[in-house]
Amino acid sequence: MKTSKAQLHRLIKLVGELKENKYPNCTSFAKKLRNTDINENLIISCSAKTIQRDINLLKEEYAAPIGYNYDRKGFYLKHHGWNFSVPFLSEDFLLSSILGAKVAENIIPEPLKSQIREAVDNELATNNPDFLDTALIETFIIASGVKVKIEPDIFKTIFLGWQLRNSITIKYISHSEEITERLIDPYIITYYNSAWYVKAHCHLKHDIRLFAIHRIHSAKLTDYTFETDNKIISESSTDKSPFKFEEVTDIEIRCSKEIAGYVIEQSLKSNQTVNENQDGSVNLYIPSIPKLDIIKWVLSEGGDAKVIKPEWLWEEIIKRAKRIIQS
Repeated sequence: MKTSKAQLHRLIKLVGELKENKYPNCTSFAKKLRNTDINENLIISCSAKTIQRDINLLKEEYAAPIGYNYDRKGFYLKHHGWNFSVPFLSEDFLLSSILGAKVAENIIPEPLKSQIREAVDNELATNNPDFLDTALIETFIIASGVKVKIEPDIFKTIFLGWQLRNSITIKYISHSEEITERLIDPYIITYYNSAWYVKAHCHLKHDIRLFAIHRIHSAKLTDYTFETDNKIISESSTDKSPFKFEEVTDIEIRCSKEIAGYVIEQSLKSNQTVNENQDGSVNLYIPSIPKLDIIKWVLSEGGDAKVIKPEWLWEEIIKRAKRIIQS
């Protein structure tokens, strides 16, 4: 069956929702598409009836094991082994895939990096995109990568445990070089400050712990399975540090005109606001941020950023600056 570009966009986004266990229904997904039209400048919105036809298409043409959960009021995949074979990738999808692979080459460790690269190469071979060339792709540069060494076999084991929801036995090296053996349930894999971490339930400590993957000496997949703790997932987001740092709220920072440009363009937090002043300086407002993060950032600006409030935070930064001078 021939699929239009708009329908292909919808199907891929719909399958993504199903794969991520978001339980979309016809009404909620139609609303999400309308928001996508606005935010991503696409033309893929449609009625709830059209979404129902898309669901039927996935079930009939692509044998998608889609069921309906009446408690969650949405569709779900009865098993996640099913994959959607995209009939054709348009230029924008191909470009997204290739640029995604470029990012992966810088931050995702082996063997996943090579697997992503191979998948993209297969897409390129199948779809023959004349609009791309090697020279163009090489101009897309990602400067910040992983700053620590991770063994490919260890990362693969952690990834499989997270993907399959299987517990893992690990030998972990602490900061004091002490090695302990633990059984963990890997809930979340996260990339933070140029390093990879796994947030997991630790059976040894009977608590949720964060493990730096580069400090895992060995890892072995077990036959034990676990259920993901949805509360832990809901408390985590890309805008939060995976560490339990003390948070500072209602922050105002005066930034000199020398750094005003990049303060406006770059976000410390997604919900920050910036007000420009007549002298070229700006005032930065942040509702909440880890205390350690904001202290490090202000100190790194070498006097071009001054905390207006809370006053106690500025006093603490001054104390730390004096400590640096005296050390």
